[in-house]
Amino acid sequence: MRLSQALLDKLLGLEVYISSTDGIGGTIKSSHEDFIVEEISEEGMLCSISSELDVVEGSGNYTWFVLVKRGLDTLAAIRKIARYFKISSKRFSAAGLKDARALTAQLVCVEGVSPEELLSFNDESGKVKILVAFKRPYKLMPGMLYGNSFKITIRNICLAACEIEKRIYRILNEIVEAGGVPAYYGYQRFGTIRPITHIVGRYVVRKEFEKAILTLLTEIFPHESERAKEARKYLKDTMDFKGALELFPKTLHHERAILYYLIKHPNDFFGAFRALPLTIRRLFIGAFQAYLFNRVLSERIKSELPISKAVAGDIVAVLSRRGYSVRVKGVFRANASNVEKLNEFIKRGVAVLALNVFGYDTVLCDGMPGEIERKVLRREGVSIKDFRIKHMPEISSRGTLRIAAFHPENFKISEIGSDEFFKNKSKVSLEFVLKKGLYATVFLREIMKPSDVYKAGL
Repeated sequence: MRLSQALLDKLLGLEVYISSTDGIGGTIKSSHEDFIVEEISEEGMLCSISSELDVVEGSGNYTWFVLVKRGLDTLAAIRKIARYFKISSKRFSAAGLKDARALTAQLVCVEGVSPEELLSFNDESGKVKILVAFKRPYKLMPGMLYGNSFKITIRNICLAACEIEKRIYRILNEIVEAGGVPAYYGYQRFGTIRPITHIVGRYVVRKEFEKAILTLLTEIFPHESERAKEARKYLKDTMDFKGALELFPKTLHHERAILYYLIKHPNDFFGAFRALPLTIRRLFIGAFQAYLFNRVLSERIKSELPISKAVAGDIVAVLSRRGYSVRVKGVFRANASNVEKLNEFIKRGVAVLALNVFGYDTVLCDGMPGEIERKVLRREGVSIKDFRIKHMPEISSRGTLRIAAFHPENFKISEIGSDEFFKNKSKVSLEFVLKKGLYATVFLREIMKPSDVYKAGL
């Protein structure tokens, strides 16, 4: 274990690495082809970026299809397809959302469009393709996937090939010895250009709506556009919402919506927050919950508690498996009389150590795990009951559980050698599979250990 020195890691609660070996450095996402993500369905079907699936044709009102996209996010790709067929994007659904800065393949579903029609889709930009389409009697819902297969190239490495390989395998051995990679929420959950979603969420949970709104509007970060920086600085210095509206770029839709509201309703910061779309408001709460989870997990590791083994006071989730589908069958609280048995279940792979993602229904842990939870909540100035937001119940959150650690599956180094993009530098290509809800960048940060997360492309 070692502490991270990266400023963004400290800001987002990813305070430690589980491995202590120096990372290989480098950068990812130098091109979209350097970050390939192929979804794996609940049945274990791999959605390939290049080849059609061998699927059994079914029947029903829903058409499922493999969406391949390059350089844009899942929702933007769906909107392109919806515009092509002149239908609402609300008729589409996806099992998961994929990164924009990548080449990805995933399952998407639409109601009322035949497979033949879908396969006629043509995107002149070449960024979106539909490879295969087939009928199903039920809708594809969020979370209906096993996970994702990754093929990632790390470039611009200032090490020889033999040293890269040696460090990677040392890190992997340390991860195994420690019980896995900490299952942090990754950078995408918070944003890397303006990593403030959790800060806004904290203010909302604390009912400090003016601070939430002003943080969203006026906090300036170095990687924003110059025009956005100027607009935020002007507003911070003058509190002139009408003048700021003239300066804020039209691409900043949410900030402009808030400014419009405050011009018409001065000082109504609660109403200004409510003027945002529900999905965005929930995103802020979710980001704060993710940050708290990261903080608790970091404190646990620093306190030398295990991340894949229960101690008295912990939560253990017992699993049921059916093919590639995994469900939680039951949840147990570890105590002196059952902790040994629960750890036996964990060792056999039929249970996992889980941590709280705080919400108003959360029951805090006992023992040392509970002490860590209470310490983090005190430092952030919130309590469990604060997640029930009485005057805005639609963004209240009951809370949930999340695994504490994970192991990448089917890991291999597929290529290592000279980098054709960066002169006199090395590159390495990695392949691995992660279950749904886990972040490739959280695993990669252990391998790379960057001093600047943004420059590393994470």
